[in-house]
Amino acid sequence: MNVTEVLEMNRDLFLTAMLIALPALAMSLIVGLLVSVFQTVTSIQDQTLSYVPRIILVGLTIIFTMAFTLEQAVEFTRRMFGHAVGASQ
Repeated sequence: MNVTEVLEMNRDLFLTAMLIALPALAMSLIVGLLVSVFQTVTSIQDQTLSYVPRIILVGLTIIFTMAFTLEQAVEFTRRMFGHAVGASQ
């Protein structure tokens, strides 16, 4: 295994991690922005108001994207096992 293959594996790792985390992070960002706008408009400065909707919607997003996430993780694992088999020969 040479340096190019290791760098390609690292690149694949980071892209897969970003792809898996993207739905939950995007939902957290969107909900946080909407709650902040709501708090600004209504002058409500309760700290729990920003956490509760975010936790609920991020949890639902994780549940709804579980099949996609699992598929990406399994494909990544298969690619890494393929690299391991190729490197041992």
